[in-house]
Amino acid sequence: MATFTSNVLQMASRRSSGGGRCSHPKLSPTVEILDPEGDMLLIVGKQICTDRACNSAGNEASNAICFHVNSIIVAGASPALGFALYSPSAVATPGNSIEWVARLPDDDPQAMHIIMNILFGDLPITPDEHVNIEQLLNLAILADKYDLTHHLTYWSAQWVQDMEPYWVGRKFVDTSTEDLESLLWIFWVLGHEPLYTYMILQIAFHSALDAAGKLTDPTGQLCFTSESREVPVPPYAPIEIGHARIEVLKMIRKDIKDTLEEHLHGRGGSVWLRCRRMDGADDGAWRQSILVAFVQMLEAEGVWPLPCAYQLTASPRSLVEIFRANPSISAFKHHHDGQFCEPDGTFWERIERLLREARFTLPAQSAIHLSEQAVKSGLASHFRSRVLAIGPDKGHWNVREILEFQEAVAAGGPVPPAWPPARS
Repeated sequence: MATFTSNVLQMASRRSSGGGRCSHPKLSPTVEILDPEGDMLLIVGKQICTDRACNSAGNEASNAICFHVNSIIVAGASPALGFALYSPSAVATPGNSIEWVARLPDDDPQAMHIIMNILFGDLPITPDEHVNIEQLLNLAILADKYDLTHHLTYWSAQWVQDMEPYWVGRKFVDTSTEDLESLLWIFWVLGHEPLYTYMILQIAFHSALDAAGKLTDPTGQLCFTSESREVPVPPYAPIEIGHARIEVLKMIRKDIKDTLEEHLHGRGGSVWLRCRRMDGADDGAWRQSILVAFVQMLEAEGVWPLPCAYQLTASPRSLVEIFRANPSISAFKHHHDGQFCEPDGTFWERIERLLREARFTLPAQSAIHLSEQAVKSGLASHFRSRVLAIGPDKGHWNVREILEFQEAVAAGGPVPPAWPPARS
C-alpha cells in the first residue's frame, strides 16, 4: 500500500505542477485513497508554495488534496459535478490504471473531503461533532456550485444548531457583518426560510448608505466581502436588504415623528388634553426639558429636521444607538386614553421592541427556492417531525416569530436519521 500511495502521489505531483504563478517548488498534495481500484485522481485546491514570500497565507491555507476515486461514483453525485470532472480540464492517461486526472483548483479541499467521504459511504462528521461557520460556509458553497445539497440531509439540522453561537445574543454594533453574510448564504443553500429572513433583517438593521448610495456596514465591508474571500450572495438579497432597511426606517421615523408632534403641538384636528405624568408630578417643565434634549440630540446627529426614510443614510441600528447613548430620553408611553405619560422606560427600549415587530415578506422567487432547498437538505422533513404551530414556509416573518420558531424546533430535541442516509 505504501508503494501504491507513493506512485499515486508522484502522478498527482506531475499532473498538478506547472499550474502556479511562480516557479518555486510546491508542497505535494495530501493523498486520500477512497477507492484503491479507482480510475481517477481528483486534485482539489491549490498547492501551497514552499517559498514564504509567495505563500502569503502562511500555514493557515489548506494545501491541495489528491483524491483517488471511482469516477462513476463521483460524477454520479450530480450532473454539475460530473460535468466538471469530465470537462476539458480533465486529462486522460491512456495505458495507465489511472484513466483520468481532474483538477478543481478553486474549490476548498477540506469541504470537498467531507463530500467525498459522504459519497463513498464514510461518516465524515459524527452526530456529536460540530462545524464552525467557515467550514459550513465552504461546504455550502460547494453544495450550491455542484448541486450536492441532497447529500447533506443527515447533518443539516445539527449544522443549523451549530450556527446559533454566531447569531443568538450577538451584538453586531460597530463590527463587520461578515458572520451575518456567511449565515445568509448558508441558510439560502440549506433552505431555512425563517433564519434566511432573520439574516436579511439583521443585515438591513445594520446597513447604512455610503457616499455612492450603496449599502455598507459599520466597517465599510458590506456587500459580501471579507479579507480572504468573497462571500457568495443570494441573487435577490441586496434588493431584499435595501427594501427591509427602508421599511424599518419608516417605522422608526414614524414613531419619532408622531411622538414629537404630539408632545410639541398636540393632536391636530382634535381637542387635545395636555398629557400629565402618572406619578402626579407637574409635567410641564419635565416634558419640555426632555423634548428639548430630544431635538438637540437629533440635530447633533444630523437627523433633524427628520428627512424621509429614503433620504436617511444612517442605519436603523445607529438610530437605536443614538437613544441608547441618551437613556434620559423618556419613552413617552401613554396610558388612560392618551392623557398620561409614563415617566419610566427609555425611548431606545421602545425602538428595540419596535424592531422585533419589523416584518419582512419574502419575494416569490426566494420563497420558492428556499422551499425547494429545504426538501433537498432534509430540513423540510425535520420541521414536519416537530409538528410546529408556525409553518417554516409562511413567507412573512418578524424577529419575534423567528425566535419563537427556533425555540420550538430546539424544544423537540434531535431526531437523527438512520445511517447511511438514502442515496438520492
